[in-house]
Amino acid sequence: MNDSKTLLIHIGMPKTGSTALQSFLFNNNSNLEKYGWCYPFLEDGEIGYWGRWSAEKNGNGYRLHADWIINGIKAEWDKGMDTILDHLKEKSVIISSENIYGIGMDKFIEDARKKYENIKVIVYLRRQDRAIESLYNQRIKSGIEYATYYKAYNTFEEFIDSYVVSGKFLEYVSKLDLISQIVGRENLIVRIYEKQQLVGNDVITDFLSVLGIPSDQDDWKRGQRENFSLEGNYLEISRLINSVQNINGFRESMNGVSSWSDGEVKHDFYNVCTRLSDSFGGDRKECGFFSLDERKEFLGKFASDNEQIAKKYLHREDGILFYDNRMDFPLYEINQSSGFEADMIRVFTAIIYTQAQRYADLLEKTSGEIIGKLLMKDVWLKSKNRQVMLLGAGHNCRRLLGILGNISDFSIADNDKMKQGTVLNGIKVSYARNIVNWQKYFVIVTCQETREIEKQLCSFGLKKEEDYILMREYGL
Repeated sequence: MNDSKTLLIHIGMPKTGSTALQSFLFNNNSNLEKYGWCYPFLEDGEIGYWGRWSAEKNGNGYRLHADWIINGIKAEWDKGMDTILDHLKEKSVIISSENIYGIGMDKFIEDARKKYENIKVIVYLRRQDRAIESLYNQRIKSGIEYATYYKAYNTFEEFIDSYVVSGKFLEYVSKLDLISQIVGRENLIVRIYEKQQLVGNDVITDFLSVLGIPSDQDDWKRGQRENFSLEGNYLEISRLINSVQNINGFRESMNGVSSWSDGEVKHDFYNVCTRLSDSFGGDRKECGFFSLDERKEFLGKFASDNEQIAKKYLHREDGILFYDNRMDFPLYEINQSSGFEADMIRVFTAIIYTQAQRYADLLEKTSGEIIGKLLMKDVWLKSKNRQVMLLGAGHNCRRLLGILGNISDFSIADNDKMKQGTVLNGIKVSYARNIVNWQKYFVIVTCQETREIEKQLCSFGLKKEEDYILMREYGL
């Protein structure tokens, strides 16, 4: 293969303007192509709302990284890389996901290099104290628990002890050395996320300069900054709200599993706190969680590493990696709540979650009954006297059976051999690969992820709508 074009992998690090950069690249792909670069969308089919949102806010490499590194789906990895290779025939390609920095970085880059030789990696580094303070603020704001050793209601001190040690988030030297071993030091681009070290004082202009693209064109589309930090009391309120979300019993649906309302309510809390903080949080000055002495002590742990990076990767004889030497950031102004006030926040948060779940259960029950009747009407029309087979014996199958009631003449099959012989609603589950004559069944695929199952059914000679339907396409 001709590797004359470059595959540039942007890996963050987190809290270095990645979201703004990814949004810019996504919305300016046509302009990038004028300069021989592209930022491709890697998923199949037309780009829907959530596909667009993910590619714009999480990076076009987010799904590719998740499919391969998190979920180990080789077929999706190969498909995504094939799309990249097709683009590389004409233009250099940019792939971006800051998740690569945190999980499976070496495997992702190594496996990409097995597919294509001419790879460069670009990483932005932020001064360690400011990086970890910004990350903590983001974790509290989002309310998402990213690892077993970190809880979304941790104090900053607990966060430091857990995430920095266990997550190895700030071990810059080891990460850079690992990347350079894979792609070569000459193919590792290290940039410093400080205003005075960024070309044009911002990450977008700086990134374009790395590509050799002028940033002063009139037709570049630049969005508004969206990823604001929480200020003062709203940070503490969000932390207390987060402490409720994992208490058993508050967010279980009538089926015993979390429903869409969990995410909806969490997102509402996120939006409310963010907007109130933006409106009433006071002047947006740079604040921190470290005292002056704590900051100096914390940064002292990385002094040797930073000097090594400056000399080894940026060829700075003075060994200075970060030029911003400010230490006296004011502490976030948080009015410490009493135990009573904290408990009141938790009580009302739990009530909101509970009421939202009741509403979701009622909506699910009512809509499920209506949609279930429409689905079965379709099934009776299309089945043409064939026996109905439910493929997939998981939660969705049990849910459908609950909606439809006592239907004893259905069959159930699953690709998991461990489920063979189990019983759902009085129906014994068969192992799908033992079924010989699929033509005698009309199949309802109950699984949410259907790509591989549809390929399987196609190999049996079954056609969608004629011989099978997808439960998810009915909104169930």
